[in-house]
Amino acid sequence: MNLDAGWKTRLAQNTSRAVLCSAAIYLFYKHIVQGWSPFSITYVVAGFALLLAAILWLAPQSRFLPLLLIVGLGAIGIYSQTLVVVPALAPAMVLVAALAIATLYYRLWSVIMLGAIAAAYATLGYFAHRHPQAGQVFLPPGVATLSEYWLNSGVAFFVVGLILAVALSYVINALERAIADRDRLLKKSEEQKQQLAQREQLLQLFTQLASDYVYQVDLTQPNLLPEIYAGAFERTTGYTRETLEQKGGWLNVVHPADRAILEQNLPRLLAGESVTSEYRIITAQGKTRWLRDQVQPVRDPATGAVAKLLGAVTDITEQKNTEAQLENLAFYDPLTSLPNRRLLLDRLEQAIALSARTGQHAALLLVDLDHFKDLNDTRGYEAGDELLVLQARRLVRCVRPGDTVARLGGDDFIVVLGELDADAQIAADTAAEIARTILNTLSLPVALTGRGLGDYEGTCSIGIALFRGSESSVEEILRRAEVAMYQAKSDGRNLYRFYDVQMQRLLAERIALLEDLRRALAEKQFRLFLQPQFDSQQRVIGAEALLRWLHPTRGWISPLQFIPIAEHSGLIVEIGNWVLEEACHILRRWQDGPATARLTLAVNVSARQFRQESFVGRLKQILQTTGARPEMLKLELTESLALENIEDTVAKMQELHELGIGLALDDFGTGHSSLSYLRRLPLHELKIDQVFVRDIPTDPNDTVLVQTIIGMAQNLRLATTAEGVETAEQLEFLKNNGCMFYQGFLFSPPLPQEEFEQRFAA
Repeated sequence: MNLDAGWKTRLAQNTSRAVLCSAAIYLFYKHIVQGWSPFSITYVVAGFALLLAAILWLAPQSRFLPLLLIVGLGAIGIYSQTLVVVPALAPAMVLVAALAIATLYYRLWSVIMLGAIAAAYATLGYFAHRHPQAGQVFLPPGVATLSEYWLNSGVAFFVVGLILAVALSYVINALERAIADRDRLLKKSEEQKQQLAQREQLLQLFTQLASDYVYQVDLTQPNLLPEIYAGAFERTTGYTRETLEQKGGWLNVVHPADRAILEQNLPRLLAGESVTSEYRIITAQGKTRWLRDQVQPVRDPATGAVAKLLGAVTDITEQKNTEAQLENLAFYDPLTSLPNRRLLLDRLEQAIALSARTGQHAALLLVDLDHFKDLNDTRGYEAGDELLVLQARRLVRCVRPGDTVARLGGDDFIVVLGELDADAQIAADTAAEIARTILNTLSLPVALTGRGLGDYEGTCSIGIALFRGSESSVEEILRRAEVAMYQAKSDGRNLYRFYDVQMQRLLAERIALLEDLRRALAEKQFRLFLQPQFDSQQRVIGAEALLRWLHPTRGWISPLQFIPIAEHSGLIVEIGNWVLEEACHILRRWQDGPATARLTLAVNVSARQFRQESFVGRLKQILQTTGARPEMLKLELTESLALENIEDTVAKMQELHELGIGLALDDFGTGHSSLSYLRRLPLHELKIDQVFVRDIPTDPNDTVLVQTIIGMAQNLRLATTAEGVETAEQLEFLKNNGCMFYQGFLFSPPLPQEEFEQRFAA
């Protein structure tokens, strides 16, 4: 059977009630029916003591030793009843003591206490019966004490004792309740105190983790030092209150550039306005940190004036750093750290607005690095990126404070010059002076690291567009600068040009020509013309393939017009592959003719095409597909191409040499030749540029130069071919000085393929 925890208490209470009722019935029975004998009360009290011992055993608060004590007292009472001569009072007093001890020790219910007190007074009544004079002491005045039976005195004592017991029980219960209430309140107060301490600890931990702190400034104090309430003030700032006082106050640790923020906020705070501000401080370690300070003014209840400032501070350094990084990604070029196109457009809008307000001119310079794509193709993108970074730093040093230098993309930089003169000519002179400074600075050698690149000498071309006010839009200004830049490149590079209307017309033509050029390749509008090459006996030994373009509406277009555009746009690679395929088809057809089987065919290879990693493999595929003999094909390379990235050039030329393909160095003498490099190249032939041939033998300088080239070629065991031979005197001079092969209008102009074969292959 399952019993709850209070079953013993309820059993003890019910037993106590049963005992009291049984005792009352027994006393009533003895008094009414049988009458009392002198010793009857002793047995009653002794039995009551034994029953009390059983009750105490059932109570949950019982202890073993007091139980033995009560049982012993009960035994003593019985023993006194049976052995003592006059036992009536002694056992009664013993049992009263037992009940008193049990009541005090076990804090039994009030019923037991009342019974004990009542029994005590009944005993005293019996004692008063035996000693009549004692009743006058123990009983209140007017209460009868003596009668025929001692029980009358006991009843009187019992009634008085019951009244006193009730009063005493009420007082004791009231005291116990008051003590219990006090203990309960103390316990609750202690629990609340612990909870408050835990919350304060959590709050402090939270503010520390959030790098926040809360402070108060008392405006009535002279030093205005903040009192820190909670948080990580010392960890955030590095200062204690003492060290802050030594610094002279909070304002002295604020960043000098941000002190005006706090000074401007003070009048608003004194007016009772809450203020949130962000500013920097210099920590005790010398570092800069950003803080967000939320300040609430507190008014004096008596005067109504602001007496205190309560503030909550948040460390937002990481947030500011993140915002700066995002802004840098959004507005600055990640490679050069210059403003990007987005920020440039904003700066240009500002320059236009400033020019409209002041009436002064401004200028936009478009700076394009010459041959930058060649550097990327030959030396890799790492070298190209390094050059961009170095030239960007140089470019910034060329302009004035307040001018903007931005990277437009690729190898294009933009310089915005603001606040030039109101006079257009003076403004143009200033822009030209800065442009010349840029040209000179960017043409200085650059030391490129990695892979043994060494110094690199590059140039740039600059287009300049002047503007004033809002006469032109941002897009129009950029377009004009681009037109001028292309004109600078067309005029020979390493130059600057100002925009004018004529440049715009030329640019439009170039753009239209580029679109036509793309269609020309797809629609097979190109033709190969062949210029014959002769030996000293004026016998045809081969030809040089020259590209011509037959436009469907404009007719024949000179290579001087479309080749530079093809080079700049990158179309030269596709066009060059087409030329190689056509040349190999011609060689394959010549192999079957007895008059043409011995003829070679020379093809010019552009720098961009030769630097393609797949160039040699592509040429092998063309030879295999067409069936042309490699030894009848001759590739003409420019001097600048051969000498740039010499290791890669030598490796590719060696592969071509092993295939049996002839290699000629075209336009020799126009570049910056180096004999040490020239000896490393697996060449078969040097071609003397027509610039030197034109003025021989009339110009002594050209005469000596041509003699030197021929002599050097003979020493290197290389054949020589002179270009642009137009007179018999030129031919005679070349023959006398050892030149073996010639081409030029003296023999034949470039001819269509069919006409060449009719004249020289019949």
